[in-house]
Amino acid sequence: MNIRSLAVVLVLAASTVLAASPVLAADSKAPAFPAGYRAVALPFPSHQLAFIEPGDRVDILVTFTAEMGDKDKTRQEEVTATIMQNVVVRAVNHQHGVVQILFNPNEAQYAALFAAKDKTLWLSKRAAGDTEMHPMEMANARKLFR
Repeated sequence: MNIRSLAVVLVLAASTVLAASPVLAADSKAPAFPAGYRAVALPFPSHQLAFIEPGDRVDILVTFTAEMGDKDKTRQEEVTATIMQNVVVRAVNHQHGVVQILFNPNEAQYAALFAAKDKTLWLSKRAAGDTEMHPMEMANARKLFR
Protein backbone atom coordinates (compact mmCIF):
# COMPACT_ATOMS: atom_id res chain seq x y z
CA MET A 1 0.00 0.00 0.00
CA ASN A 2 1.50 3.35 -0.96
CA ILE A 3 1.41 6.42 1.28
CA ARG A 4 -1.43 8.07 -0.66
CA SER A 5 -3.61 4.98 -0.33
CA LEU A 6 -2.82 4.92 3.38
CA ALA A 7 -3.98 8.54 3.71
CA VAL A 8 -7.29 7.70 2.01
CA VAL A 9 -7.78 4.69 4.30
CA LEU A 10 -7.09 6.84 7.36
CA VAL A 11 -9.57 9.52 6.30
CA LEU A 12 -12.22 6.88 5.57
CA ALA A 13 -11.60 5.26 8.96
CA ALA A 14 -11.86 8.63 10.65
CA SER A 15 -15.10 9.42 8.82
CA THR A 16 -16.86 6.74 10.83
CA VAL A 17 -16.75 8.97 13.91
CA LEU A 18 -20.20 9.93 15.08
CA ALA A 19 -20.94 13.60 14.50
CA ALA A 20 -23.12 13.88 17.59
CA SER A 21 -21.36 15.03 20.75
CA PRO A 22 -21.17 12.66 23.67
CA VAL A 23 -23.33 13.84 26.54
CA LEU A 24 -21.44 16.03 29.01
CA ALA A 25 -21.23 14.76 32.55
CA ALA A 26 -23.38 16.86 34.88
CA ASP A 27 -20.68 17.63 37.44
CA SER A 28 -17.72 18.07 35.08
CA LYS A 29 -16.61 19.54 31.79
CA ALA A 30 -15.34 16.10 30.76
CA PRO A 31 -17.58 14.33 28.24
CA ALA A 32 -19.21 11.11 29.39
CA PHE A 33 -17.47 7.92 28.38
CA PRO A 34 -19.77 6.41 25.71
CA ALA A 35 -20.03 2.63 25.47
CA GLY A 36 -17.76 1.23 22.79
CA TYR A 37 -15.24 4.06 22.97
CA ARG A 38 -11.71 4.13 24.33
CA ALA A 39 -10.02 7.02 26.12
CA VAL A 40 -6.45 7.23 24.86
CA ALA A 41 -3.86 9.52 26.45
CA LEU A 42 -1.56 11.15 23.88
CA PRO A 43 1.44 13.43 24.49
CA PHE A 44 1.48 16.91 22.98
CA PRO A 45 3.80 19.91 23.49
CA SER A 46 2.38 22.35 26.04
CA HIS A 47 1.96 25.17 23.48
CA GLN A 48 -0.59 23.03 21.64
CA LEU A 49 -2.65 22.57 24.81
CA ALA A 50 -2.95 26.24 25.77
CA PHE A 51 -6.51 26.57 24.44
CA ILE A 52 -7.71 22.96 24.52
CA GLU A 53 -10.42 22.08 27.04
CA PRO A 54 -12.45 18.96 27.85
CA GLY A 55 -15.38 18.67 25.45
CA ASP A 56 -13.54 20.36 22.56
CA ARG A 57 -13.60 18.70 19.18
CA VAL A 58 -10.24 18.43 17.47
CA ASP A 59 -8.52 17.01 14.43
CA ILE A 60 -5.26 15.14 14.92
CA LEU A 61 -2.44 15.60 12.45
CA VAL A 62 0.85 13.72 12.25
CA THR A 63 4.14 14.78 10.67
CA PHE A 64 6.50 12.02 9.59
CA THR A 65 9.02 11.00 6.94
CA ALA A 66 7.40 9.16 4.05
CA GLU A 67 8.70 7.35 0.99
CA MET A 68 7.30 9.29 -1.98
CA GLY A 69 7.44 8.68 -5.72
CA ASP A 70 7.27 5.60 -7.92
CA LYS A 71 8.54 2.20 -6.83
CA ASP A 72 11.63 2.60 -9.08
CA LYS A 73 12.44 6.14 -7.98
CA THR A 74 11.59 7.06 -4.40
CA ARG A 75 12.59 9.89 -2.13
CA GLN A 76 12.02 10.63 1.52
CA GLU A 77 9.92 13.68 2.34
CA GLU A 78 8.46 15.20 5.46
CA VAL A 79 4.68 15.10 5.19
CA THR A 80 1.76 16.01 7.42
CA ALA A 81 -1.51 14.07 7.30
CA THR A 82 -4.80 14.53 9.12
CA ILE A 83 -5.34 11.10 10.66
CA MET A 84 -8.43 11.79 12.79
CA GLN A 85 -11.21 14.32 12.38
CA ASN A 86 -13.85 15.50 14.80
CA VAL A 87 -12.70 13.56 17.86
CA VAL A 88 -13.64 14.63 21.40
CA VAL A 89 -11.19 15.70 24.09
CA ARG A 90 -12.12 14.03 27.38
CA ALA A 91 -9.40 15.49 29.63
CA VAL A 92 -6.32 17.70 29.47
CA ASN A 93 -3.30 17.57 31.78
CA HIS A 94 -1.46 20.81 31.00
CA GLN A 95 1.30 20.07 33.51
CA HIS A 96 2.31 16.80 31.86
CA GLY A 97 1.39 17.68 28.26
CA VAL A 98 -1.17 14.89 27.91
CA VAL A 99 -4.61 14.92 26.31
CA GLN A 100 -7.13 12.11 26.76
CA ILE A 101 -9.19 11.69 23.59
CA LEU A 102 -12.20 9.48 22.91
CA PHE A 103 -11.77 7.04 20.02
CA ASN A 104 -13.57 4.04 18.67
CA PRO A 105 -11.38 0.89 18.82
CA ASN A 106 -10.05 1.27 15.24
CA GLU A 107 -9.17 4.91 15.77
CA ALA A 108 -7.41 4.02 19.03
CA GLN A 109 -5.10 1.71 17.09
CA TYR A 110 -4.25 4.40 14.54
CA ALA A 111 -3.64 6.93 17.33
CA ALA A 112 -1.18 4.53 18.99
CA LEU A 113 0.53 3.81 15.67
CA PHE A 114 1.09 7.47 14.91
CA ALA A 115 2.14 8.41 18.45
CA ALA A 116 5.44 6.58 17.87
CA LYS A 117 8.63 8.44 18.73
CA ASP A 118 9.65 9.21 15.13
CA LYS A 119 6.43 11.10 14.43
CA THR A 120 5.08 14.44 15.64
CA LEU A 121 1.42 14.80 16.62
CA TRP A 122 -0.49 18.07 16.25
CA LEU A 123 -3.91 19.16 17.51
CA SER A 124 -6.19 21.37 15.47
CA LYS A 125 -9.10 22.76 17.52
CA ARG A 126 -12.44 22.98 15.73
CA ALA A 127 -14.88 25.85 16.01
CA ALA A 128 -17.91 25.23 18.22
CA GLY A 129 -20.50 23.28 16.23
CA ASP A 130 -18.06 22.26 13.46
CA THR A 131 -18.52 18.51 13.07
CA GLU A 132 -18.15 18.27 9.29
CA MET A 133 -15.74 15.70 7.87
CA HIS A 134 -13.45 16.62 4.95
CA PRO A 135 -11.34 14.45 2.64
CA MET A 136 -7.79 15.58 3.27
CA GLU A 137 -4.71 15.28 1.09
CA MET A 138 -1.34 14.97 2.79
CA ALA A 139 0.70 18.16 2.84
CA ASN A 140 4.35 18.46 1.89
CA ALA A 141 6.65 21.30 0.87
CA ARG A 142 6.91 20.00 -2.71
CA LYS A 143 3.17 20.62 -3.23
CA LEU A 144 3.36 24.07 -1.65
CA PHE A 145 6.20 25.33 -3.86
CA ARG A 146 5.18 23.97 -7.26
